[in-house]
Amino acid sequence: MTTDIATMERIEKQKRDAIHSEVVVKNKANNFHLENTKKLNQARSIFKSSNGLDNITEFNMSKFKYIMNGN
Repeated sequence: MTTDIATMERIEKQKRDAIHSEVVVKNKANNFHLENTKKLNQARSIFKSSNGLDNITEFNMSKFKYIMNGN
């Protein structure tokens, strides 16, 4: 009787872990994509507004470098 309960608990834990890992991995991937898209759009906006970084303020340059360094 005890081994049956232990086996059932182990199987349920494995199922929960599998479902959890699928959901967490998918959510992390979606979040990564969204964050990178936001950063890309910010960098693109800074680049376009400064005429290809020729006419850029110090603040925007530091912001651009921060984005491009992956932070």
